[in-house]
Amino acid sequence: KQWYQRRVRGMAEYTPLRSSSRSGKEDTSGQPANHDSMQKTPLSLEAVVDTIVPQLNWRLSLLFLSALSTIFHAAAVTYVTALTGNIPYKSWECVSEKCESLFNNASAAGLETGFFSQKTICDNGMVAGPDFRWTEQKTTFTTDWDIYCEDEAKLSTISSIYFVGALLGLLSSTAIFDMIGRKRGAMLGCVLITVGTAASAAAPNYETLLVLRIVSGFGLLINYTGSYCWIIEFAPTRLRNLVNGCYNLGWTFSYLILVLMGYLIDKWQHVYMAVSVICVISLAMFFITPLPESPRFHLVRGKEDEAKKTLELLSKISGTALSFDAIHLVYDERVQNYFKQVKDFKKYPNMLKRSLLCMSGWFLVSLITYAYTFGWSKIGSDLYTSYLFAALGGGLGYILSILVCRILGRKKATLFFFGSVTVMNLIAMLDVDLSAGWNLEQVASLLGNVGILGAFAMLYLYTGELAPTSHRGMIMCLSSSCARVGSFIGPYVSLLYGVTDRRVPLALFAGLSVCACVAILFLPDTTGEGIPETPKDLDDGKEGKEGFDRLGRSYIAENRSSEP
Repeated sequence: KQWYQRRVRGMAEYTPLRSSSRSGKEDTSGQPANHDSMQKTPLSLEAVVDTIVPQLNWRLSLLFLSALSTIFHAAAVTYVTALTGNIPYKSWECVSEKCESLFNNASAAGLETGFFSQKTICDNGMVAGPDFRWTEQKTTFTTDWDIYCEDEAKLSTISSIYFVGALLGLLSSTAIFDMIGRKRGAMLGCVLITVGTAASAAAPNYETLLVLRIVSGFGLLINYTGSYCWIIEFAPTRLRNLVNGCYNLGWTFSYLILVLMGYLIDKWQHVYMAVSVICVISLAMFFITPLPESPRFHLVRGKEDEAKKTLELLSKISGTALSFDAIHLVYDERVQNYFKQVKDFKKYPNMLKRSLLCMSGWFLVSLITYAYTFGWSKIGSDLYTSYLFAALGGGLGYILSILVCRILGRKKATLFFFGSVTVMNLIAMLDVDLSAGWNLEQVASLLGNVGILGAFAMLYLYTGELAPTSHRGMIMCLSSSCARVGSFIGPYVSLLYGVTDRRVPLALFAGLSVCACVAILFLPDTTGEGIPETPKDLDDGKEGKEGFDRLGRSYIAENRSSEP
């Protein structure tokens, strides 16, 4: 016990322990505030949670599932423009003599099968209304506002501008969570999403919808990040991989909801209204879920008693009786601000190398992911079938990431998924028809989508383990910012299908996946390794806090309350 207390007081400069006395006053000296606190064993929040949640029972399962339902709107809000802005290049008919003449010439040459296409409209400068009429039953804002051919870049912009708002939300999220907490911050983001999405249904023009997409993106990143931090901080270390996978499956479920609504609803304005209803349901789940604010937020605010009350509630739900009278909660105080942490890259080149490689991986995986997502209308013959299988493939990718990670470890699993994306895109270049409605490009691209989403799940986990605890928030923020840049560029890749051969974007995907593999090769494998506490640990090869918390967990196990 004495060694443990010395270990607590002697932590490195980046992780000094800060505690709160029972009176609520902060003590930043690193020493116990009074004689009573000297009798208490200082333990980290992770050690306590790991002990009071020894296994996942049915009550905890229901609790986490209800918490996960707070993000069932996320993918629907993100991808809604892919369906409500679809340009039906294959569903139109001639109304002018010019168009009829072109059709007759194509029929005489035996080319009438491919006449009704994007190429015919755009290459001949045909105008909607005077020359042809859209025959698609479902309305979209692109057909209502005449966005097609030369103006198609506007569709990519309205899909991409969402990620500008997401980047702003990401940069603002830390300050918001520190001020009002993870749960309330996530709720605030959900309110912004609901307002932005509902207002989009009444958007009178392109410019208004553009602004509302920024608002939705801003709210989504705050909501999604806040919900993740809120839920993951209640999960024990050994279950975090499972909870992380289930969280990603929540995104897949939201994706499936969007596809179903897009298939059943004809007017694009009504699709936005339906998505906003899902947002309201997700917001309501914050009030229904009996999971309070994160105990870490209470510790940051110097309210140790509030943190203990939250943990006591969690212990009751998990069925583990534990007395907190002999426990003194501690946490890592950030003695450096964000910009001072960035300056440490110069002092610790090993951390800089790891971070740059991770950031490049995040950029590439996001670019490919959103190029796929907003390009299925170009790849598949049927829009809704393509998006249905893409959503199911995303869920499969998240599930496979858990299984493959267990078998191959962090680094090899990440390489496996990126490598599969390269192979699938090379196969997709072949001209092979599998049936009347399917070809090899569609099937291989769907499998590539499984691979890239599996790579995303692995990279998220891998980056968190490579970054030292003292700088993890900053590195994850920089990596996610790079991902938002890739997300912004991704929707524009679909424009290549209209101006060049279809193999060009496929070759681009394959090449980018190879670049990601090269970046991963230069990173160490974290499988079975401890997490570094400070940048100095990266050079010293220290185990990190794994052994530190193991002692704390054993102490709790030995001192569990005998009370019922």
